[in-house]
Amino acid sequence: MYFIIAGCMKIGQTLAQMLSQENHDVVVIDNDPKNLEALGNGFNGVTITGMPIDEDVLRSAGIEQADALAAVTRDDNMNVMVAQVAQNLFHVPKVITRLYSPERALVFRQMGMTTICPTSLAVDRIKEMLLNAPGNGTLAFGGSNVVFRTVEATRRSIGKSVSAVRGVRIFGVIRSGLFTFAEPDSLIEAGDLLVIPEYEREGADA
Repeated sequence: MYFIIAGCMKIGQTLAQMLSQENHDVVVIDNDPKNLEALGNGFNGVTITGMPIDEDVLRSAGIEQADALAAVTRDDNMNVMVAQVAQNLFHVPKVITRLYSPERALVFRQMGMTTICPTSLAVDRIKEMLLNAPGNGTLAFGGSNVVFRTVEATRRSIGKSVSAVRGVRIFGVIRSGLFTFAEPDSLIEAGDLLVIPEYEREGADA
């Protein structure tokens, strides 16, 4: 199959290398030649230096013959524009758009775009691990493993805001079985489970 990847940061690089190793035809577009160089000598695809939103750049990448395009630059706005051009102007059969904002991902999904949101995927996975496996859970962020633990709120922390709990960073709160991110002004209630990165030091108020 013929794939175009717009953006050559970590996601784009890894995706391009995997598809190339599986003997697909891969073209990677990025406006920074250093990002393209990071693909290494083992990459068997084609690299193009340029703005992936530029129609001439997309044509030079063979977008009119592409089976699929993945918009995975670091800029949500750029990804949306690239996806819209690929989908609406060049009628690429499959277009995937990476968006960091869960709200925007939902909006554009409702508009008919196929979106993927790493933020939502990470939150869903953390929630699943915390609710289904009490105690510690490990999740990979950017190639590093972060261990989370859950502790029940103590009398010293109940009634306090998240920001007022000293000596620990609270990542989230599980209340009545529901996980939410910890906002600084959120009040801790009796029965709350506090989600804390394991690397935080011990001996906190929580």
